[in-house]
Amino acid sequence: MSCPQTESRIQEGIGNVVVKRDGRFVLQQVSGEYLLVPIGSQVMDTNGLVTLNDTGAFLWRLPLEELSVGELAAALAREFDVDISTASADVQTFLDEITGMGLM
Repeated sequence: MSCPQTESRIQEGIGNVVVKRDGRFVLQQVSGEYLLVPIGSQVMDTNGLVTLNDTGAFLWRLPLEELSVGELAAALAREFDVDISTASADVQTFLDEITGMGLM
């Protein structure tokens, strides 16, 4: 399953961090695994593929429009039936890891 391409950035908003998906990667599901696959010129700059768990794949699919970290956490809490504190921590971990890999 592939997701539509959109740009991704973490931008400082007014008191909120805003996230939008990166158009240089598409999400593919292969044999039950979720993979972020580089496309276009990004193929040459990326060494390998990135595997996401169900939570990461859900979060990657969400930002078709710019969303705040709070909005991502609320969506995650609803989808996986967890409390907002747990969802917020999971969102922050996901964003830290993706950003640390240069994928945002």
